Amino acid sequence: MFPYGAQYYRTPNPPEEEWEKDFKRMEEGGFTVVKLWAMWTWIHKGEGQFDWSHFDELFELAQKHGLKVVVSLILENAPYWLAEKFPDARYVAHDGTKIDLIARPNTPGGGWPGLCLHHPGVREEAENFMARLGSRYSGHSALDSYDVWDEAFFEPEGYFGERRFCYCPSTKSQFKDWLKEKYGSPEAVGEAWRRRYTAWEEIKPPRFLGGYPDWFDWLEFNLDNHKDLMEWRVDGLRKGDGESPIVSHGIAGTLGQLPHHYNDDWENAETVERWGVSSFPLWGVLGEIDPSFNSLRISITRSSARGKEIWQNELQGGPAQSGPETAPSGISRGAVPKGSDVAVWNWESLMEGCKGLMYWQWRSEALGPESPGFGLCHYDGTPTERTETAFRFARFLNRHEELKEADPRKGDLAILVCNESQLYNYVAEGDTEFYTDSLRGIYRALWENNWAVDFVKPGEMGKYELVYLPFPLCLKEDTAERIKDYVAQGGKLISEAGPARFGDYGLLNFTVPGFGLDGLFGCRELEFGPVGEGEEIFWGSGSMPSALHREKLELGDGEAVGRYEEGDPAIVHNRPGEGETWLIGTHLGLSCQENERGIVKVFLEDLLRRAGMKKGIEVSHPLVRARLHRGQERDFLYLLNLSEGKKRVEVGLKDQGYRRGKELENGEEVSIDGGRMELSLAGRSGTVMELF
Repeated sequence: MFPYGAQYYRTPNPPEEEWEKDFKRMEEGGFTVVKLWAMWTWIHKGEGQFDWSHFDELFELAQKHGLKVVVSLILENAPYWLAEKFPDARYVAHDGTKIDLIARPNTPGGGWPGLCLHHPGVREEAENFMARLGSRYSGHSALDSYDVWDEAFFEPEGYFGERRFCYCPSTKSQFKDWLKEKYGSPEAVGEAWRRRYTAWEEIKPPRFLGGYPDWFDWLEFNLDNHKDLMEWRVDGLRKGDGESPIVSHGIAGTLGQLPHHYNDDWENAETVERWGVSSFPLWGVLGEIDPSFNSLRISITRSSARGKEIWQNELQGGPAQSGPETAPSGISRGAVPKGSDVAVWNWESLMEGCKGLMYWQWRSEALGPESPGFGLCHYDGTPTERTETAFRFARFLNRHEELKEADPRKGDLAILVCNESQLYNYVAEGDTEFYTDSLRGIYRALWENNWAVDFVKPGEMGKYELVYLPFPLCLKEDTAERIKDYVAQGGKLISEAGPARFGDYGLLNFTVPGFGLDGLFGCRELEFGPVGEGEEIFWGSGSMPSALHREKLELGDGEAVGRYEEGDPAIVHNRPGEGETWLIGTHLGLSCQENERGIVKVFLEDLLRRAGMKKGIEVSHPLVRARLHRGQERDFLYLLNLSEGKKRVEVGLKDQGYRRGKELENGEEVSIDGGRMELSLAGRSGTVMELF
């Protein structure tokens, strides 16, 4: 069975009298899974009192109609009686505001954002609820898994204006314990933070941006706690169900949410048995659509899962009831996805390695500012063009379960993810825009050139011939050492401007690149400043614009392969030992986000060619994507035409040894001669071929 279906139940939607009809329609369309929200506030109706009636009935209906159930554990809506029992457990903002339980767009049934899970009384009741949930459905034949943390991020942050969380008594106490374990004494904290402390009572969590060391520790404390809470949730469910799979999904937090939502994809994925992602490609889109958005999020998810199975857990099913911002606004309405959009998103999900797919959601939301948004079908549950497209993919995947046996070929290269770079952007600017745009921009440029791109943390670089380092202004000394080790072992590294200008705690290094990386790159920073209007970097026979920073470089052992107009080195190439490096005195990812992708793409192709890099797959048309999947018994080639019109394309599969390909759906065979094949693809359409 290929898991394919939709989120269905989140009280008060859909009404109970519609359940049977909807489940029957899903079964007829080929759906195999359905997701149900287990809402703490709704089920745990009183102290020691639980109402499982809705869930019991939905489980029976799922079993009747051949659907497997993914139970989504929702602790972000706490029971109202619990808030009254523990009034000191409410989330507290940096300005002292205490958050009462409310209804929110994504929680119309109330109880949001829950209560602080650092509070011992709240934790005890939550553990009781989780154990009861697990024991009730343990061994049920309709159960697929428990999604232990839906989107796995800290919810209050970012919803109440500029307020930051949490400063309740329980969290402040835990932070102090964390500092005691890390430093041992208040004097040691003062030394690290460059301050004078003589007693623990003097040390407080930072509330206002301005300092660096205390904020780095505060953010890392919250990241550590987030990981602990994920493990705690797993343990809580295991007390009731010791066998069923426990999974989770995120929102690709690597893309800039770490200081807000504390959601490190690598840490979260490590704790669970299966990892996934939510993708809403048309949410908030009013202008240009980023065609790489869905692939980017799945690529981060796949990379962070480190070989575990991944799902597209929440794929946009219908229009978002929102304006240009991501927070729903109630009356403004986002773009309405077409059936062809749904088809493209499905192909992208499969190409990037998803082994399951669920839409958000089957019916449009019935209450609150998200209403009437996200429905895959009409308000009354009858099919739309989007529904029919989803049914077509469900039936296709039911016929071809063999696709689950193969996984995407390792990326041609990788983008290096350094948490400290993102955290520094936040403590320095109050947001993560530069870091996020750098990652998104360079990924999109490589993606549009049809490079297969993965993401790696510092300890994983050795698996890749070449690694790209975006926005590296702040690096820990340990990260710098790992980078040096990678290059010493023959790795190739391309870095943007100012690597390790700042080190641990955000402290300035006197030599840039810092921590000895100047020797690695064969140069050091001579001058660092803003980019003037029209300033460019000249390389080979071309030029490209600078973005944000303009770093003049002084040569050591390296060679200048790009210069500013006045002749100062702007790009330096070096060969330290077995490896190879390039330091670029600006931020290419930001140039891409500033609509300079065309020029940057040409530069990247030339640079990667000079680095001896080769694509796993060559495609003759820039709007046709390709990805090779390898299996133990057979390999598959996915192709996707993103353009509106039919395209005749040539695909290069050099050095792979294939002789022919067969389209899975129609059985049509295509010969592969000299590693090349030709075929036609309809507009906004894809295919998958078995290779021989």
